[in-house]
Amino acid sequence: MRLKVHITIVWFTLGLAAIAFGQEKNVPFYEKQAWKDAHQEQSTTFSSLEDEKDFWQDQNRYENDLKTKDDLAYYSYMIAKRAAYSEHAKTCGNHCAHSDYYYEQASIYFTFKNNKDFSKEAIGTLVQVASPRIF
Repeated sequence: MRLKVHITIVWFTLGLAAIAFGQEKNVPFYEKQAWKDAHQEQSTTFSSLEDEKDFWQDQNRYENDLKTKDDLAYYSYMIAKRAAYSEHAKTCGNHCAHSDYYYEQASIYFTFKNNKDFSKEAIGTLVQVASPRIF
């Protein structure tokens, strides 16, 4: 009976480790994707306001879906998006002709706060605490 409990705990721990590792692997992809998306958003011109409105609705849908599917990826994406928009704002002067939709979306990124602690140390601690000691 005791062996079954230890085996169950080991499998549970391995499952947590796999989830944490899988999420960590997504982080660089979503950080790069955020920079790529930001560049596209900052350089795209639209033929009509309706097209632009649809574009931003699709972008919001993508971000909401990401938040639902993978918190760590979402927060990594949003933090990188904030950095990309901040960098662009430093060089964007009167020559930039962004729309109201753009600035509305930019305000979301500028005010985004990472209220969750998804650092590698926190994930490692979670896995370490859940790990049993088998003698």
